[in-house]
Amino acid sequence: MGSDDPGSFYCADGISYIGVGIGTYGVYGVILLIALGVATAGPKPSRLQPRLMAGISILPIAMFSWSTWFATSARPIDQAPGVNYWVEPLLAVTAVLATAVVAVLAAGLLSRPRYRTAGYRVAMALFVAAVLIQPGSLSAVAVAVGILAAASSLERRVPSEVEGPTVASAEQKS
Repeated sequence: MGSDDPGSFYCADGISYIGVGIGTYGVYGVILLIALGVATAGPKPSRLQPRLMAGISILPIAMFSWSTWFATSARPIDQAPGVNYWVEPLLAVTAVLATAVVAVLAAGLLSRPRYRTAGYRVAMALFVAAVLIQPGSLSAVAVAVGILAAASSLERRVPSEVEGPTVASAEQKS
């Protein structure tokens, strides 16, 4: 598990990871509740719902990236794990996750639902690649992919054509 050297980095009491797990999954739970609220808001599907859901899918990735950086950032000299402690295992996955986030944001800017859905699928493929690169990112990626899949399915619920006016014109009455 580690050694008792002053520079070692391990859990001495064996249960301190429980608080970190509860905090991390608590944040993911709140993100999922927000996504559920957006998905079920309003009786009619809206064009804004899928885009908002896609934006929410970025939040677990931001949480993962920030928390891994924070956990490995500079500490007092007796706890410093090393210069490349974050870079070696997480730089590649962070680059892939950042590319996926850019794909989500770019897809949200597109006006055609078909292209947006294709952009979401590209982002989901990048998320899967990130898990293959760094399996430790699975918890954040699973939440992000789930929300993005929901956004993609909401995209299909929204009518792609413009609805006609609900009030009949004077020409139609005669």
